[in-house]
Amino acid sequence: MTLVQNLQQQLSGNNLILLILIIKKLIPYYVLAIALIFSLKINAQVDTTTVHQINGKDYYIHNIEQGNTLYFLSKVYNTPIDIIQKENPSVNDGLSVGEKIFIPLKREVDTEVIVNGNYILHTVEKGRTLYALAKEYNVQQNDIIVLNPEIVDNGIKEGQVIKIPVLKIKQEQVPTKEIKEKPIYKTHNVNAGETLYSLSKLYKVSVDSIKIVNDGLLNGLRVGEKIYLPILVEQKRIATSSTFNNMLSSDSIVNSINLNLFNTDSIIKKSVYKIALLLPFYIEENEEIVTSALQQKEIYPKSKYAVEFYHGVVLALDSLSNQDVNFELLVYDTKGQDSISTRKALKKIDIEKVDLIIGPLYYSNFEVASQFALERNIPIISPVKQNNKILLGNQFVFKAVPSKMSILKHIAHLAVDSFSTNNNLITIEHITSKEKSLADAYIKDYNELMMNKTDTLIYSSMKKVQLSNAQEIISSLNKLTNNVMFVPSSNSTFVTNLFSVLTNVLTTKDYKSCKVTLIGLEEWLQFDNIDLEYFQTLNVYLPINQFIDYENESVVTMINKYYESTKTYPSNSSFLGFDIAYYFGNKLKTNGNVFTNEEKLSSFTSLEFNFLKTGVESGFENTHSTIVGFQNYKVERID
Repeated sequence: MTLVQNLQQQLSGNNLILLILIIKKLIPYYVLAIALIFSLKINAQVDTTTVHQINGKDYYIHNIEQGNTLYFLSKVYNTPIDIIQKENPSVNDGLSVGEKIFIPLKREVDTEVIVNGNYILHTVEKGRTLYALAKEYNVQQNDIIVLNPEIVDNGIKEGQVIKIPVLKIKQEQVPTKEIKEKPIYKTHNVNAGETLYSLSKLYKVSVDSIKIVNDGLLNGLRVGEKIYLPILVEQKRIATSSTFNNMLSSDSIVNSINLNLFNTDSIIKKSVYKIALLLPFYIEENEEIVTSALQQKEIYPKSKYAVEFYHGVVLALDSLSNQDVNFELLVYDTKGQDSISTRKALKKIDIEKVDLIIGPLYYSNFEVASQFALERNIPIISPVKQNNKILLGNQFVFKAVPSKMSILKHIAHLAVDSFSTNNNLITIEHITSKEKSLADAYIKDYNELMMNKTDTLIYSSMKKVQLSNAQEIISSLNKLTNNVMFVPSSNSTFVTNLFSVLTNVLTTKDYKSCKVTLIGLEEWLQFDNIDLEYFQTLNVYLPINQFIDYENESVVTMINKYYESTKTYPSNSSFLGFDIAYYFGNKLKTNGNVFTNEEKLSSFTSLEFNFLKTGVESGFENTHSTIVGFQNYKVERID
């Protein structure tokens, strides 16, 4: 029986267009009438929008409808387009119907004049830090840096006059009648050799969040000191009629789930675990799935990823199965982006009572499936690149591929660990707002890491250079040292020209002592017009999601077993399916639950997993990527 026939047995037989008229001469009365109607419409939408607080900031959440544009959103919410793009990096790739867009709330505040009406002046005392100033005035460090850009290069010094943004302070001074009960946090006794960074990795929380619950930790960590961790401890209460009623509310149920995700006492291990795989197999478009290398061309092109991923999953689960534990793989065809097939599949999954869901691929379908998983307490995995919005408010979602922002943090660590002294550090900003947001985020991560340094070394500051063409970079080069450049561009023409300009200038007499190190994006590996020699000459470092070492014994074993089973060789999709299925399948087999705490990196054939819980009631993101370089004309792992 073919794989298609097997699958078919499991699959069912399987949703204000604005016309812009450009008229040179408009009657003033029409202009006034249109403006008035549009203004009323804008006010009506904003007034009826719920405000959501996320990570301490207030947002409107707008669901994209047919015909919505960034210009439309900026007018509706009276928010500049660049601010919307900064809060939602995914919009640079276009808007999708049903996508959630976060609009930062603009607070109206009293504009009483202090000094010049926009800031107050603070004279820096001895021993004061930027972090301490931000805490004292209850503002963000970046808000201070915006008014005092010289801080980035020179830091702050005793006697220096710093501008503090008064509007930010006044927003936080609005009185509130709500009295919140002080939370109870988990504690940790500091041991010798521990740092904030090591604790953040151990408990899977951010360094900043540890500082926040410990009043900034201005004196650092001290051995034997008890500190708080931003992990809530369940409080025992005496039940009253009101608390009893609250226990029945959905919020209480969600909080209870959050507190018990990692509780292994009540877990009952099974002998069979059911895993649902929701992928676009396009069964009807395929007469027969691949059975040999010669038949590969017969696969319907859009189903190639799903078929190869499926084979990897099957191999992983077969490897894990033994006489005590087995896995039942339930396969469902989601076809394309149409959610009808996904909803039909979910009805079947509801009957099967599965333990884990992998997929679907498309954002709109995954939103439907993740809501289904949340309502039934089923862990669900996104195996492809997705916006981190899928994690918001759903602690059963796992995102296997790290976001660009997580990757940037990894790159910033590389810069701090390897290039932060005696180097000319440059971040190149080209044209698009997407590149600008990536450049700003990288510089922010680098500066935050540098502020946590406690030694007395002199560190290199980060400069941002805006380029309209690659030739302009020459004036920013230091002829006598290493020029480490982060280039957050996926524009093949610009990147190719940059490679050409830098390679040529390094061959000239004036730049014989000059060295260049480029840090780029994974997309560069897809640029066929750049020779491998250029990557090596310019000392290129790239963060990638999957790294396959074909000389690794585990990889060789996987390839041999895959070929025995399918008579084909595994693709990147096959390795991805194998690693995801093996990681989560082994969790079920060993612990009966995928929600066990990981205190170390888990390495597999192509991926490394280091899942971080992104919020008290939000999901888990794999925050690890691999940094590669180019040596001896090969791609080599660096970290």
